[in-house]
Amino acid sequence: MECHGRSLERERLKGRIRAVCVVLCAVAASAGLAGCGIFNSLTGSGGTTSSTPGFTTTVVIGDSLSAGFQNGSLLDSQQPSGWASLVAKQANFSLALPLIVSPGVPAVLELASLGPPPVIQQASGISIGRSNPATQPYDLAVPGHLLNDVINTAPVLVPTSDEELITNLVLGFPLGDTKSQMNEAIALNPTAIFVWAGNDDALQADESGSPSSMTPVATFTQEFTQLLSTLHSQTKATLIVGNNPDVTAIPYLTPAATVIATVATETGLSQVQVAADLGLADGDLVNATGESEVETAISQIKEGKTPTPTPLTDSGFLNASEIAQVQSTIDAYNSAISQEVTAVGGVLVDIHSYFQTLQSGITINNYNATTGFLGGLFSLDGVHPTNTGYALIANQYIAALNSSAKTNITQVNVSAVAAADPLFGLNVTPGEAVGIPLIAARRTDALIKGSESRSFR
Repeated sequence: MECHGRSLERERLKGRIRAVCVVLCAVAASAGLAGCGIFNSLTGSGGTTSSTPGFTTTVVIGDSLSAGFQNGSLLDSQQPSGWASLVAKQANFSLALPLIVSPGVPAVLELASLGPPPVIQQASGISIGRSNPATQPYDLAVPGHLLNDVINTAPVLVPTSDEELITNLVLGFPLGDTKSQMNEAIALNPTAIFVWAGNDDALQADESGSPSSMTPVATFTQEFTQLLSTLHSQTKATLIVGNNPDVTAIPYLTPAATVIATVATETGLSQVQVAADLGLADGDLVNATGESEVETAISQIKEGKTPTPTPLTDSGFLNASEIAQVQSTIDAYNSAISQEVTAVGGVLVDIHSYFQTLQSGITINNYNATTGFLGGLFSLDGVHPTNTGYALIANQYIAALNSSAKTNITQVNVSAVAAADPLFGLNVTPGEAVGIPLIAARRTDALIKGSESRSFR
């Protein structure tokens, strides 16, 4: 019944989005309007003005990290806090966004209680889709897109899967657009293109518990070369390219020590016994599949039953060897990115190295923010940054531009952003290390899995 209900909800969402967007576009066209956006005061109504040389027409392509995705949702109240919009604001160039009406797609996750344990819930209601369907977006990044999708995946006339739905919401408007991110970027005749793609190719390992699910290095290298060489040859744009962070160091994955301590507390078993039963060792990282298996095990133990499956299935966690394999593959991805950026004369933004420095924390407003869950830098889905996290990333792009492209862009005031960030610092102070709640981890799973199993619910 639950699956059937979600399916019906998804179909209603698709139908409402199609119907409302067609009506809005028709009304806008008949009225002679160039667009019907309501949030353009911050991000501009197009990509055609700039007081910073070189950014007259600026385009962004990539995945959810470049779309302003946060708390498990693409949502109009969150999208302008993404790193790309912040860079645009600081450099004073326009960057129109494909704004999504509340409660977002999928419906945004909300912190209902800090706990511990923290309680996260999904906002009620269903979004009608784009609030500005007649506006041409210049941030073309689509949540869930692999590198191959950035090159090849285009809107379809009638979306039949969740991947097609969100692709249509971003790339299918103004009504009739049928180009992939790469091809749409070329058609917009840009002077600058920000590219941050490939993160979802790496995240496959987190969701599956297996490094083998990542895009093979040879394939990634070929695709990235194709992407940058095509953009370079078919536009005169400056290419500003971010590399990939370590996806094993994000709070979507819960450290085994936290899981073991939680199970021991709830069942009365010793931590040594719990570790043996679950097959976990210090340093292992547990994903949503593993979390679900742990919850089942806790319930069975409380009922006096022998927990199953024990130990956890291999798809439920990454062990030390697998973590090393994931990190090695990401290093190879980044080597390919660096080589191609050099080949096209682009600007490389080393997000990977910066992310490594954040592992020991960063002090902002006298608060030591961390990359742990509710540590102030990652939002409730455990993959995408908070407003503060996005501000820090924006400053890495700005610093790279100022250094390599000789711009003079003022950095984002991270202190001010953090002071107003509901998920940062004194606004969120959990009393102990906590793991990501299962509802949030499952939301991230849905984004990572792709078209066959992604469920925007």
